[in-house]
Amino acid sequence: MTTKTVLVIDDSIMIRKMVASILADQFQVLEAKDGLTGLEAAKKHHPDLILLDFVMPKMDGYDTLQALRREDDLKNTPVIMMSGLKEQVTARIPEPFVDFDFIEKPFEADALLSHIQKALQVAPAATPELGSETNTQLILNRLTAIETLLIQGTENLIQREVVARLSGINQRLARQESRSANLEAQISKLAGEVERHTQGLALIVKELRHIRKLLEGS
Repeated sequence: MTTKTVLVIDDSIMIRKMVASILADQFQVLEAKDGLTGLEAAKKHHPDLILLDFVMPKMDGYDTLQALRREDDLKNTPVIMMSGLKEQVTARIPEPFVDFDFIEKPFEADALLSHIQKALQVAPAATPELGSETNTQLILNRLTAIETLLIQGTENLIQREVVARLSGINQRLARQESRSANLEAQISKLAGEVERHTQGLALIVKELRHIRKLLEGS
C-alpha cells in the first residue's frame, strides 16, 4: 500500500519536528513554517492530509484554510486544525467545525494518530503483543510521550503570553488613538473659535476705519 503523505504547517520548528517524529513510522511527512509556504507546498506535493496550526504569522490557520479551499486540487483534502488557543479559532470559525477536524494542543501522540487515521480512513497500525516490549522500551515510550506534552505545553504558554502582550499593546494604541482623536477635535474646535474671533476683530477694524473716514470727511 502506498504511504500516505501528511503536510505539517506550523511556525514552531519544535512542534513540526515533534509531529514528524510521531508520524514517521506510518506516514511520509512534509513540513512548512507558515501558511504561505504551506500553501505552496500543498500545491506542489498534493498531500493526503494537512495538519494546520491556527496561530501563525503572515497567514493564520483560517486564512490558509481559505486559500487551500480555493485550489481545485486541494478543496477536498482533509485538514486537521491544531491550536492551544481554541477560543481564537472559535472566534473566527464558530463550532461545529464542518470544513476541517480540530485537535487541541497539547495532545498525546495516540490522539493525533487517531484523528489522522479517522480522516484518512486507514486502519491503525498493529500494536505489539502484550509483553513483547522490554521495560526499557516502555520507559522510552513514556518519556517520549511526556516530552511531547512538555513541548506543546511550553509552546502554548509562549503563545498565550505573546497574545496577551499584543492585546495589551493594542489596547494602549486604541487608548492613544482615542486621546489623539479627542485632542484633534479640541484643536479643531479651538481653531474654529480663533477664526471666528479673527473675523470679528477684522469686522471691528473695518468699522473703525469706516468711522475714521467719516470723521475725517466731516
